[in-house]
Amino acid sequence: MRINLKAKRIVFSLVLLALFVLPGFVARDGVTLHSYPLEDFSSDTAYLVLEIIGENTVKIQYEGRLTIVKLLGIGTPITTYPNLPANLLKKTVAPLMRDLLLGEFVYLRFDTTNRIDTDGQLLAYLYRAPDGLFINLELIRQGYNRTNTQFLLQHRELFKYYEKRAQVIRKGRWHSTTKTNIKRTRDSNNNDADQIVYITRAKAKYHRAGCRFLVSRKPLKLEEAKKNNYKPCRLCTPPR
Repeated sequence: MRINLKAKRIVFSLVLLALFVLPGFVARDGVTLHSYPLEDFSSDTAYLVLEIIGENTVKIQYEGRLTIVKLLGIGTPITTYPNLPANLLKKTVAPLMRDLLLGEFVYLRFDTTNRIDTDGQLLAYLYRAPDGLFINLELIRQGYNRTNTQFLLQHRELFKYYEKRAQVIRKGRWHSTTKTNIKRTRDSNNNDADQIVYITRAKAKYHRAGCRFLVSRKPLKLEEAKKNNYKPCRLCTPPR
């Protein structure tokens, strides 16, 4: 039964790949994908990335002063914790973004309309120097962030294409999200009395085993945790 289920999932993924990715992009000798935009940076100034602030913002030395730049088209990070509060989600930094940008120099490109967002931050496409890697699009292509189309005009279709492709082939964090959803479905089928959750010395909330807030941990039955007025963690969303 497990083999049949796994085989069905593989077939389903291949069907989705055929439906969403391949049509319109098949060349004579193989598959032709949407290409990255080519830019000429020969007369551009490269700016040093000093800090990665959040899921889509960096701090650079721009035109003689420290400037916060928001990456155009980059929305919320893909997470296995869908109930994570917005204030914590905004502070989440993808390891890929840190690895690609911290301490590197970047070139800036702007969209055809707004250069400033509603928070007064500079909106830009970042291209890493000297190789010209399109950082905004790379975060989408690798499956770490969703697309935000609010100010995105110039490359909207390109971003949506690579987001859908990453989701279909379960790339990056899309893969982890799929596994977590399966695990939660299994959890919901278990009897509450048999489920084990974990508490800490703070004794305010209960957690799943892998929650990063578990500095200290003590196993406890879910039923007992609820009787003692423990509240479920909003980060790891344990069974209720």
